[in-house]
Amino acid sequence: MIGLLCCVSIFLFLKLRSDHRRMPGPSAILSKLLAVWSATCREIARHCGADAAQFLLIEGGSFVLLFSIALLALSIMLPLNLYAGTAVLSDELSKTMITHIKKGSALLWLHFVFVVVVVVISHFGISAIEARLKFTRFRDGNGNVSDPNADSMAVFTVMVQGLPKNLGSDRVEFEECFRQKYPGKVYKIIIPMDLCALDDLATELVRVRDEITWLVAKMDSRLLPDEFENSGDDGVLSFLMGLWGKVKVMWSGVAERFGFTDDEKLRKLQELRADLESQLAFYKEGRAQGAGVAFVVFKDVYTANKAVQDFRNERSRRTGKFFSVTELRLQRNQWKVERAPLETDIYWNHLGLTKIALIVRRVIVNTILLLILVFFSSPLALISALVSAGRIFNAEALDSAQSWLTWVQTSGWIGSLIFQFMPNMFIFLKTLNWKSPLDTLF
Repeated sequence: MIGLLCCVSIFLFLKLRSDHRRMPGPSAILSKLLAVWSATCREIARHCGADAAQFLLIEGGSFVLLFSIALLALSIMLPLNLYAGTAVLSDELSKTMITHIKKGSALLWLHFVFVVVVVVISHFGISAIEARLKFTRFRDGNGNVSDPNADSMAVFTVMVQGLPKNLGSDRVEFEECFRQKYPGKVYKIIIPMDLCALDDLATELVRVRDEITWLVAKMDSRLLPDEFENSGDDGVLSFLMGLWGKVKVMWSGVAERFGFTDDEKLRKLQELRADLESQLAFYKEGRAQGAGVAFVVFKDVYTANKAVQDFRNERSRRTGKFFSVTELRLQRNQWKVERAPLETDIYWNHLGLTKIALIVRRVIVNTILLLILVFFSSPLALISALVSAGRIFNAEALDSAQSWLTWVQTSGWIGSLIFQFMPNMFIFLKTLNWKSPLDTLF
């Protein structure tokens, strides 16, 4: 509701005042609001940008989802807690919560059923929002939604994700899979190599070569005559240099006995260099591992759209379907087929991130989201828990664990935390399966 009022206020006091010298009348304002209301998300994205359409989709979907859940809670659960509860409570606000229902009552099962209903509604609601957000996924360099009818090779191309990286001889079988399904309609099939692995390989090869150069220079320096050798100086400096030479000889003997000599290290580095160079040769010959994605270019737009629709329908009817051995080798059950983004799409700007960077980013985002869910879903439970803990937090309570156990057993906030927070936790777990489809492309 707050977001709705903010949007309407911005429209009335900023947008209209910037477009017109004088404020339009009520009928003109109403007609403009109706025009905005009837506009599709693609029209909004075309005029205002993909972020505006995405914001309105999320705001509208969240409002419908939360309004339906709030309507159920106010019409069913609130009267249940108020009039069916028999627990003695001094706080009037606590009577509206599950703590008002006596422990062991059969009415608690209604709360459990309500939790299940909330999770189901949230699951389908979030899935519907995600489905409507797909068209804002592909954008051009300015962040606007990519035009599906643009004059580009991408309109003839579909993107297949979920392929095994080590296709090998199955590459031909993959190509035949599309050529047999759409005979005479496939123009070209492109299976890119793993460029992220290539970059790591080149970096490692440069490092190994530098270490070999440094080690060879170190070994050559030992062959040079000692400047203090046979200098004729019998002083303290000559004695120290002689002692240092004996220590080096002794250390060299110990290192040679345990296999830690420079010659052994040089041999291992040379073997590693040869292995890296052979792997690099695979990229030059086109035999390196793939990126787990393929681009199929069709001869006409109709076949490209039909291929996306066919695989989408097949994915929705996958239950009970059996795959052949060839399809299992190609991991057909993990394929995700969709339209390829344009060459200038912003979708390509964040590729090549390492797995560690992706994991750290997801951990940070999900941790912050979890903390927000804990606080904003159960503020009363958390506040009452802190207040109750503060009342017994003293030296005697620290020495006596029994008082903490009694406090936990007699506190009604635990049940409120579980029944208020767990639905949001299930919703949070539902969103954890989101993953950028091209995060592991290169």
